[in-house]
Amino acid sequence: MGKFKALRMVLAAGVMSAALLGGVSFASAEEAQQPKAQGQELKIDLPYAYYSKNYGFGIMCPKQPVGVVKASDFFQDVSRQGEVLIFDNVEYKVTYGWVILKDAFSDNVPDFNALNEEQAGEQLKKVMGSNPYQGVSLINLSKTNKALLGITAKEVEIDEDGDGVFDAIVTADSQEAVLFFRGEDGGHYCLRLIDNPELRTDSLNTFIVGAMSFVPKFTK
Repeated sequence: MGKFKALRMVLAAGVMSAALLGGVSFASAEEAQQPKAQGQELKIDLPYAYYSKNYGFGIMCPKQPVGVVKASDFFQDVSRQGEVLIFDNVEYKVTYGWVILKDAFSDNVPDFNALNEEQAGEQLKKVMGSNPYQGVSLINLSKTNKALLGITAKEVEIDEDGDGVFDAIVTADSQEAVLFFRGEDGGHYCLRLIDNPELRTDSLNTFIVGAMSFVPKFTK
């Protein structure tokens, strides 16, 4: 289907990821576009090319995974089809890794590539209103393909007594970044960044660039 898109890419240093980690949600497609470079540029190298023998996809990685686990085993859920690339771990706890899932959402999810600015903005508001995200945005994986990027919230309000009023706050042990997008093959993919104990800006930048290199069917 395609070869890897790049070994090195350049991002504006921390602008997009810092905004999302800071709790900013973009209300319109125009605001959601990746910002132009401001200040020092950050060069990200992805030296290792990973090819999945089970699923056929390819992605550039910051280093060779120390282990690869089936997503169904990792999450103990047979509906999770994909793999978990483990870059760092402490015993059985993954401290740094990427999750790559196929068939990750239904056809009912709007195609952001087909929406105008107003429609995209409304969809982003719906996502923020129905999911425990700290921030959401659209990013360009390529000139023709957009992805929904979300950062899970560190603190979530809950209704303990079921009266419809939030009366407590639960603090999560960690945060994750998630990307939802349609692949070149029309597939529905989700990439998740595991980064414990704290979600780091440089890890998020590297994750986004890695997603830009993703190909559903890798050809050598």
